[in-house]
Amino acid sequence: MHGTNYPLSYMDIKYDDSSKAVRCYRDYVQSSADRTAARAFRKRFGEALMSAAVKLHERLLKYPDAGTYNAIYGSTDNRIEIKRAVKEREALVLKVRVDRSYRKFFNHMIEDSNNVLLKKDWQGDFNAIKVIFVTDVNNHDYSN
Repeated sequence: MHGTNYPLSYMDIKYDDSSKAVRCYRDYVQSSADRTAARAFRKRFGEALMSAAVKLHERLLKYPDAGTYNAIYGSTDNRIEIKRAVKEREALVLKVRVDRSYRKFFNHMIEDSNNVLLKKDWQGDFNAIKVIFVTDVNNHDYSN
């Protein structure tokens, strides 16, 4: 971890079970050796995304919060960013690139209350983001 000793608490990643795409993504990144999960992931997202998804998942789990993660990866394509076009009173939506076209979207959950932080309440502190709730994984050409 680049010579830095981080505390033994790591980001908690929760997943939206109501989304088939998110469930498929979760099942694979949490158990990439599972052939059934790998087959489903390959069918939905393609072979090219497999290693990038696992790599990103493992990276996120290494750090205690989004701020510490961004201190290392903030100048790369894999930095955690705020999604644009989210209204003040809506939930704060963050995103991270899995590869050039796939994005993973998530909310910042407030502690263990299972409530998400609203954008209007956010103070811009990525270090406070310790629990994330993945709501979508999508494929879109963002280069336009």
